[in-house]
Amino acid sequence: METTNIFSPGRLLYLFKRDLYSNINTTLITSGAAMAVIYLISAISAYYRSPSDQLYYNLFTKLLFIGGLIATSTIFREMHRKETAQNYLLLPASTFEKFFSRLFISTIGFAAITIVGLTIISYLSEGINILIIDRHNQIFNPFTKEVWIMIAHYFVIQSIFFLGAVYFRKHNFIKTINFIFLFTISISILGIFFAKIIYFNIFNDFFRPDDAGFLFQWNSLSINPKDINTITTIARTLYWLIPAPLFWTIAYFRLKEAEVKNAI
Repeated sequence: METTNIFSPGRLLYLFKRDLYSNINTTLITSGAAMAVIYLISAISAYYRSPSDQLYYNLFTKLLFIGGLIATSTIFREMHRKETAQNYLLLPASTFEKFFSRLFISTIGFAAITIVGLTIISYLSEGINILIIDRHNQIFNPFTKEVWIMIAHYFVIQSIFFLGAVYFRKHNFIKTINFIFLFTISISILGIFFAKIIYFNIFNDFFRPDDAGFLFQWNSLSINPKDINTITTIARTLYWLIPAPLFWTIAYFRLKEAEVKNAI
């Protein structure tokens, strides 16, 4: 297959424009409501409380995760609805282009819009606060380490909801949260099971039966701090490197499968 059949910069650009403008009314209304709420919060914080230096960072995390994950969960709604599935399938774009367009919009695109939008809103809101009440909160600073670490966390978690947007036909957001909960419980159970096999003697000493039930023998646990640091480092590395590429890859192949099923 020729490269242009899979990826074409010009075709992808048109798809970007189409995906962005298809929900422009909803985006503008939601953005306007968010701006009003943010200004109200900033005014209340400056007037009734001590001006905050963390206000906009806290708002940023909420906008990024709540808004971004909800938007991600609905980004393939067109493909799952009978009324619009045909239009989606007839789009003159490859599966990879449809996948990449929505992935870019819901990750880098959403993070960039949130940063730029919140920065502008913070300047406007605090300017109004200075004029009216002569007090203001600290302006949002996007060039901090905490902001970019939070964006990196968002990319990891977003990948799960992106897969849920492709996989589930309805109630994507709620079903993805349920999946995460069940997956976490399952991993915890497996972790405890394998830990008990590997550290059988430690577990036997830790849970000692007596007449009243089980006693926790904390003194019997001899855990090397170096082992904890090693495990923590490995877990952190795996967290940053594996989930996002894995879930995005699964989402791509799931998207190809869903398009074939919808086209039949």
